[in-house]
Amino acid sequence: MARVVVIGGGVIGCAIAERLTLERHHVTLLERDRLGGRASGAAAGELSPQAAGRTLESAARSLRMFPELVARIEKDAGVEAEYRPLPALLPAFDEDEAARLRACGGRWLDAQACRGMAPSLTPDAVGALLLNHAQITPPRFVRALARAAASRGAEIREGTPATGLVVEGGEVRGVRTPSATLEADWVVIAAGPWSSEVASSAGITVDVRPQRGQLAALSSTSVRLTQSIFWSTGYLVPKPDGTVIAGGTEEDSGFDDRPTVAGAASLLSFACRMVPDLGAATLERLWAGLRPVTPDGEPIERLAPGVANLIVATGHHRKGILLSPLAAATVASMIGGSRK
Repeated sequence: MARVVVIGGGVIGCAIAERLTLERHHVTLLERDRLGGRASGAAAGELSPQAAGRTLESAARSLRMFPELVARIEKDAGVEAEYRPLPALLPAFDEDEAARLRACGGRWLDAQACRGMAPSLTPDAVGALLLNHAQITPPRFVRALARAAASRGAEIREGTPATGLVVEGGEVRGVRTPSATLEADWVVIAAGPWSSEVASSAGITVDVRPQRGQLAALSSTSVRLTQSIFWSTGYLVPKPDGTVIAGGTEEDSGFDDRPTVAGAASLLSFACRMVPDLGAATLERLWAGLRPVTPDGEPIERLAPGVANLIVATGHHRKGILLSPLAAATVASMIGGSRK
């Protein structure tokens, strides 16, 4: 089996490490900070194929992989990922919007049915589309993936950046770190928007950039959502601990991942419009992450040009959690059972 170095300890890197150890490869995962500390930690965990754009078919396929994956990693890691089915409502606020949503398929709820199913939803909604989604808790999911990989022999190194790639004869021979150079048969770059920086040391250009997304955790004793709520400007996702996560901002801020007043105002305004009673909620936390974005919005999961054993897996934008099982399977199929 191959010696594989995975660079990046977000959900994509950890999912790849888990899948490769399942197939008995020898895996070392390098994370320069802490596991899930970037975009994977700034995600609500809503598993929504309908919002995946052109990747709809792939997203639906990846969603179907979750039950088996979660059962496996929870057993091997001893960590509950908090995966559960969770319906989602897409409300409409006028008849034109309602007509567009009805044309999308799914079950349509009129205003009265909305109030029966989601009493907290704003009475301004004329109806809503009901979709069958699921959700997971991202930090727990990432931790379970990493621990499951480690239980099968993977070496997980937090606080260890990849400082360069050793390329000879059109192949990667190793990965430099501050303390040593790790020999490798295969290298996988899954470092989110930092993937371009890592790849550049091998003379490879990866067209990916950061996009800031902000989230707010709200706590309320009077609001108990049993569905996620989506609209064009954001989303609300209820979590098992009783909080509601408001999110949806997309900001070109470079590598600045600090939350802003404007971002917070946007999230809180959206939350109060969708569920007016959240105006009395407590703001428990405000944070942000940098999502990897490609020019066409599609993920990059391919061999690097000119380097036979270097794989790039990045650019999953807002759908990294959802697409992680399929990304891991795709990378594993590239490596297969060979040494190179």
